[in-house]
Formats: sequence, C-alpha cells, structure tokens
Amino acid sequence: MRETILIIEDEDDILNLLYSLLDGEGYRVFTAGNGREGLAKFHEHTPDLILTDVRMPVMDGIEVLREVKTKESDTEVIILTGHSDEATAIDCLRLGAYDYFRKPLEDIDVLLTAVERVLEKRSLEIKNRALVKQLEELSIRDPLTGLYNYRYLQTCLDEEIERSQRYGHSFFILMIDADHFKDVNDNYGHLFGDFVLKQLGEIISLELRSSDRIFRYGGEEFLVLMNELTEAEAVKAANRLMEAVRCHTFSNGETSTQITVSMGGAFYPADAQDKIKLIKKADQALYRSKQTGRNRFECCLYNCENLMDIDYKKQSSSNLKLVSSAARST
Repeated sequence: MRETILIIEDEDDILNLLYSLLDGEGYRVFTAGNGREGLAKFHEHTPDLILTDVRMPVMDGIEVLREVKTKESDTEVIILTGHSDEATAIDCLRLGAYDYFRKPLEDIDVLLTAVERVLEKRSLEIKNRALVKQLEELSIRDPLTGLYNYRYLQTCLDEEIERSQRYGHSFFILMIDADHFKDVNDNYGHLFGDFVLKQLGEIISLELRSSDRIFRYGGEEFLVLMNELTEAEAVKAANRLMEAVRCHTFSNGETSTQITVSMGGAFYPADAQDKIKLIKKADQALYRSKQTGRNRFECCLYNCENLMDIDYKKQSSSNLKLVSSAARST
C-alpha cells in the first residue's frame, strides 16, 4: 500500500511543485492551502507524513504540528518555512517535527531523501510496537491453550483484590479440573490429550461472560475469575459449564472421547482476604468435589480451614453448601 502524504502550503507554486515531485515518486498525495483545511484532511485521511509551511493564514504550521502530536498519532511532520528563525526551528523539533527545511527548496533531493527516511522510520517504529505488543501478549498466554497463564493470574488477582477493597464489591474464582485425565493420555496419547485440553479451554471460554477471565492454572486445571457474582449465579454458571463439557464429544477426526470436569469455588472476601488463601479455599472445594464423586461443583463458602482433614464419605449433605451435583459422575 502506498504511503500517504499531506502537503499544507499557501504558496501555490511550491504546493504544485511538491505535489508533482511526491506524486511522481509514487506516494498518494493530498493538499491543503491553510492549517485549518490541513487539519480537516489530517482527520479525514490520517496521512503517514505531513509537509507543512509554518506561516499560513487561518492557522499556522506550528498549531498544526501541535494538534497532530497531541492526538498521539503515527503521522510524522516535516516543517517548511521561508524564514531562517533558529528559535522557531528548535520549537518545531521539540514539538515532535522530524525535520525542518527552509524555502526556497533549492536541493529537492535532500528533501526527498528526508521524506523517504522518515517514512522508513515510521514503518519500523510501528512494526517494533506491534512486535513488543505480540511479545507482551505471548508472555501472559499459555502456549498450548492460548489462555491466560499462571503468571498473569497472579497479576489479575492482585488487581482484582485492590479493586474489591476500593469499591467494596466481591469476586469469585472457580477452579476446574478434568476428571480422570490421566486415562485420556494413557489410552489415546499425549498429543490427543493436548488437543482435549485446548478444546476444553475453548468450550469453557464460550460459556463465560465477556467480563470473566479464564486461565490455565496448570496441567489439566483451569481457573476462572468472575466479578460481582452471587452465590446462586455461581451455581448456575458452574452447572452450565459442566453441562457444556459433559455434552461435548472431543474428536480430532481419528479419535473421540467424552470427559467430565469437577469444580471448586471461593468468594473474595467472604472466604479469604488474600489471593493465596483464596486459591487454597477454591482448591479445597475442588478436592471435595473429587472426593465426593467427581463431575460436580462445590463452593467453599466461609469455613473450610480444615477441609483437607474431613472424611467426606461421613460428612452429612446438610453441611455441604452450594453443592451442585451433576446427573452422572465418572
């Protein structure tokens, strides 16, 4: 795609000369006769480069430069002027102009070289920013599933706790573990197991609200972070997720299987006041789901300090809060 250049110049002979030269170099060129008209075309076309005179009627080139840089755009600016005022040149460079040329433009080749270099510089900077953004994204993503990773979970929990303390709202974490996943790897191989994990993450993601975030916690475990969720809504969400997984056939065209998941949840701040304890509470609730049949959801809710020591088979159902049993277990 051709680079776009906007020329803002009130002297017709210079405007026509620059248009002819730059159009001949293969650039897509727009023109304006004053600063106000130039800004209107800047907003309309978002050019890669602006060549603007300093002194013009209606609005001068310095105002144009200041407005363009205030918008934090990627547009570069080269200043043209018929005055040899060094202070003005310095001001323009401080405001973000790439270069400063005096009129009359006696050495056109120097100007064309400057145009070529500033456009190359702009292109490189945009590519570098995109690369940095891509690397940042990769640093917070799990390479297998593409979901957020454990490291980013820690950051998000810190942020969520801070928001909760500031605004007085609660949030909920849901730990999800694939039942008997070792059997999938043993029976079908680890490549198919990886396929199942990736697709499992996709299934869960599709069932979440736009404000919810899902992380791969490790192995076959996932963690979902949910804002401002009531106890009843937590049960409903967990049931929906379990049903979606239970009804799905994992097939890569050659191998097929079905799995179930067990879930454990905990609320902040009702169950714990720091992230380590909160995760532990949810993990304890998940453990209880595993011990009491799998393919089910249980929520910690307030009192699970000694949960790991409980004999689940002997515990009465009246003591299990927010238990959502699935229709069948594995």
